[in-house]
Amino acid sequence: MKLKSRVLVVGGGAVGGLFAWRLSLSSTMSVSLVCRSNYQKVKTSGYLINSAQFGASTYRPHAVYRTVEEAAEQNGPFDYVIVALKALPNLYDSSERILPAVSPTTMILLFQNGIGIEEPFVKRYPHNALVSSVSFVSVKQEDSGVLKHGGFSMLAAGVHQSRGSVWESTEQLRHLFDAFESQGVSCTIEPDIQPYRWQKHVLNGSTNPVSVICGGSSCQEMVGNAYCRRLLEESMEEIFVLGKRVTGKAFPGVDGIMDPRSATEYIESIPVPVYTSMLVDSQCKRPMERDVILKNPIELADKYGVHVPHMKALYALVTMIEETYSK
Repeated sequence: MKLKSRVLVVGGGAVGGLFAWRLSLSSTMSVSLVCRSNYQKVKTSGYLINSAQFGASTYRPHAVYRTVEEAAEQNGPFDYVIVALKALPNLYDSSERILPAVSPTTMILLFQNGIGIEEPFVKRYPHNALVSSVSFVSVKQEDSGVLKHGGFSMLAAGVHQSRGSVWESTEQLRHLFDAFESQGVSCTIEPDIQPYRWQKHVLNGSTNPVSVICGGSSCQEMVGNAYCRRLLEESMEEIFVLGKRVTGKAFPGVDGIMDPRSATEYIESIPVPVYTSMLVDSQCKRPMERDVILKNPIELADKYGVHVPHMKALYALVTMIEETYSK
């Protein structure tokens, strides 16, 4: 009997929990999870998932660990390590946190938001296959271990760094994505994933910080206000210009988003209120992903000579808001 591939998902929040669930239903994968704040709840009761796409379910992971060290000692080595941690380089290095679970043959997949997230992993793991993945999904953790998922899930990924030939690494990635697709997750493998990352950033880099500054508005409420809609569209325009300058390519147009206007129209069409992850973090007085969502793109803008005044203003404001947490 063929052995199952061993997968470790590091970060058991909304995105990590949802994709671990789908992957665990495949007959070819054995999935373990590293959880932090929700560890006790997930360990005891699993996840309670309400999904418009897949229906209601309780997911009890094969193995749940409090730390990566425990996972590696008790269930390693791993064929795949999926990084679903918040990208907070101003507080910690995600690449260092997974170190105990990475063997010479481990493929590392980044399921993180933001721009410029790959470089720390390239430096720390120069001989491992590294995959940059972009998730197009609406999912949130409403309570510890309680996930609410919308009607769509898609993964777009590309081999950022190969182990051996690019073909070999792509086949290893395809094996994992075949398992995802067998459980209803749409997947695409691209030779260059960065246009997809910038495509997602059109929404992430605008609605996230603006929602925090607005004090709690949903994305639909923001586009429903003429002044805020204009702010969003002008911020999105900066991202379109910068992303095309950095990648040298047009964006793929996922969800029909081809320009700022189509992006705000897409938000308008979503039938249920959408609240950004940065807003949820802000309301809970948790660190926000401000560096990968704003600071890193701003540094690229300075490098490429692109004018991004809205982005710089948003970064200054959310940084000040976050600094009030400790006061």
